[in-house]
Amino acid sequence: MSLTVKHLNTDASFLLTFQPLLPFPPTPGQSTTFTIVVDPWLSGPSNIFHPFFSSSKIKDAACISSLTELPEPNLIIVSQSKSDHCHKGTLTKLPKTGGKFIILAEPSAAKLIRSWKHFDESQVVTLKEWSKPSKHTSSPNIHRIQLAALTPRGEAGEVTVSLIKEGDTAGVKNAVAITYKAPTTGINQYPDLELPFTPPASPRSYLSHSTTRTSPSSLSILHAPHGISYTHLKPFIATHLIQSASLPLTALLHCFDRVQNPWLLGGNICTGAPSGMKIAEELMARCWISAHDGDKVTKGVANRRIKITKWGRQEIEDVVSPRTPGFPEREGGCEVVMLGAGEERTIGGGMNWPSTRRDIGIPKSKSCWDMRGGEDDETDVEVESVRAESLNKFHAI
Repeated sequence: MSLTVKHLNTDASFLLTFQPLLPFPPTPGQSTTFTIVVDPWLSGPSNIFHPFFSSSKIKDAACISSLTELPEPNLIIVSQSKSDHCHKGTLTKLPKTGGKFIILAEPSAAKLIRSWKHFDESQVVTLKEWSKPSKHTSSPNIHRIQLAALTPRGEAGEVTVSLIKEGDTAGVKNAVAITYKAPTTGINQYPDLELPFTPPASPRSYLSHSTTRTSPSSLSILHAPHGISYTHLKPFIATHLIQSASLPLTALLHCFDRVQNPWLLGGNICTGAPSGMKIAEELMARCWISAHDGDKVTKGVANRRIKITKWGRQEIEDVVSPRTPGFPEREGGCEVVMLGAGEERTIGGGMNWPSTRRDIGIPKSKSCWDMRGGEDDETDVEVESVRAESLNKFHAI
């Protein structure tokens, strides 16, 4: 089985395609993939309250102008209500009726989407915040989608989606965790040779390492475009990812850059590389893909004192790769990737046959349209670069 991650813009919009392991090509007309669009923002500005307060545009055009240019996804996930994640102009280009997709949205985002009165009520589902099971809560608020077996002899699969919130001042540090257990045919299949890791019984901080190396039962992805503290993830990891054999983490979608505003304007907006490194290490991530780091044209009073600290891809990989002493026990490495709009990365392997659905390949050209703002309107943002050696002092965060 495999996961293909396609960057739809240079911000936090992704197309995720999950493919089961098949011993033979699917029958004509049969779709075996499961597709998810995350935080779509394809054109136009993102405003907070009013353009005078905060307005931003992505400098590089998205690879598509409308979600209708994609085959209909199974699921659209909206991780928060801010307009660079829950973008009205992008979402309302979808048909009002007739679609089979579900919009799974963080509570405030779901309320906002319903207020537009564009979609059928049944298509918008609230993704409640994950809560640790206790004596008083029987359900941890995990959204589950059953996938039909591929043959009568096969077993059903499952997709789970969970929302973890840090509860920061700005309310932006949300993480969406997705796991995918592929449906099967019931026919003997070749092992997934390109997934060499063993899902540890837990990250190193929970239990000792296993000496047996097998493939995880599920693929897993963590979408945290603004970053999130590993401390806030630990209960979820222990009670869901480990129990569902979803580790090592298949893909981490996390910011490289740290974005800081004055406390009165939200304080820390993006945690950047330090928190991502901690997550990548503890969950033994196979691939870390940059999210929310694309260049933007910003305006408004809220953006005048933003300070951005940048880390380069190679600087991060030098730290999270097995070539450094910090990762002596890792057999593989964490590939660090920055994708342009329309570029993709496939993680996994095995016998993945082409989907019979319409080709989802999207041209990698950035010439769809120009969203660049006037130079005179841009807000100056202080930017500094951080060398790799300085990352180590943040590693324990």
